[in-house]
Amino acid sequence: MGYGAKSAIPHGKCEKEKEESLLNLVWIWLREHSLLLLLILGTLFNMFWLYRMRQRLRMRWYALIVCSVLHTLVGVLSVKVFAFLESGDIGNMSLFGGVFFMPVAYWLGAKLTKRPYGAVCDVFTPCMIFTLMCARVNCILSGCCTGLFIPGTQTRFPTRESELLYYVVMLILLIPRVDKDKNPGGMYPLYMATYGAFRFFNEFFRTSSTGMLFHLSHVWAAIAFAAGLSIYAETKARNRRGKKVTKK
Repeated sequence: MGYGAKSAIPHGKCEKEKEESLLNLVWIWLREHSLLLLLILGTLFNMFWLYRMRQRLRMRWYALIVCSVLHTLVGVLSVKVFAFLESGDIGNMSLFGGVFFMPVAYWLGAKLTKRPYGAVCDVFTPCMIFTLMCARVNCILSGCCTGLFIPGTQTRFPTRESELLYYVVMLILLIPRVDKDKNPGGMYPLYMATYGAFRFFNEFFRTSSTGMLFHLSHVWAAIAFAAGLSIYAETKARNRRGKKVTKK
């Protein structure tokens, strides 16, 4: 009895160590494949959203599946290519690649499927926002794109977390507007302008490879803001003129 009681303690400890080891392996696997899992999540969101919007673009169920997968693949290619053009490193990613290149993909898709370009941009804007949100979550899991240290502390500015909050707010604000088809063609420019403004100020609190106060991301953010704002203003003015002509 005495011998059995003594051996039970190491056995229980061994089982606990096995459980902890298994959990560690699962956590390591999740971290190593976090981007893939998040991209799958983004693709599933795209499918759900496009299914809701299928009448707007006259999409069949199999077409929305193909579009959802292609949106994710083209998005990944966009951020990779832009990062390569920016730094010469194909291993990096720049979310500005998605912001600038995806409208070109939307234009090409609209031409091939003979759908209105403005409607395509409006419908796919939430897909774009959610995909970039997934990419930023991966930054948190990977430990990259961190904020600067708050002076006098060992705590960093929550730049990644604040960007996630920005995405959530934009989804809450834009989805009802897309549903109601307000200002057709204006959703993506609105997102582009607000993202540029947000990133411009957010970049002051992020670490950069140059260590300078102003860096290249400020330039891309300023371009995104200016381009988005001008296109949004033009789209809104065009829609107003269209309404006046319709009333006459």
